[in-house]
Amino acid sequence: MNDTLEKLEAIEEVLQQVIVTINGLEKKEVKIPEIRIPDYKKELCDISAQLHELKKNRDNLLIDKLSQRIQQLNLTKQTVKQYRFLLFPETNQGQYYKIVFGRLIPWGILLMGLVFLFALAQRGLDLWRIKEYNQQADQYVKAWNYMNNHADSKLVRKRMDEAWEKANQ
Repeated sequence: MNDTLEKLEAIEEVLQQVIVTINGLEKKEVKIPEIRIPDYKKELCDISAQLHELKKNRDNLLIDKLSQRIQQLNLTKQTVKQYRFLLFPETNQGQYYKIVFGRLIPWGILLMGLVFLFALAQRGLDLWRIKEYNQQADQYVKAWNYMNNHADSKLVRKRMDEAWEKANQ
């Protein structure tokens, strides 16, 4: 009972230390203010309109360059959709290499080996069945020939030949 109480007191002390540590970390938390980027699109359109008016009035190389720069700024950039198939993630690759090369590939090779052995065993069983069938057929043919050669009368041989003909049809 005393051991249990001592363990509970030790656990309470550890919990108090964890709470103190968490409270200290919460006080140290840095909050980043939200940054707002102003939209200058309207102002750029006004400047572009004024430059076009100036361009109509005069042909000036500097005004042409400025108007070209503004047109480049006004072009909206299209978002590029990117589809990727990542076999390994960009972070913490070591764990994934251990999983793939340490477990998946050896188990995959073992599974392929077992499938190959199963197919090989099945083929062997088929060949064994064919061999047994051929041995039985050879026994029947030998028995037939023995009976045919040792038959005493022509009537028995004739009937055996008739049965042979019927069996071959």
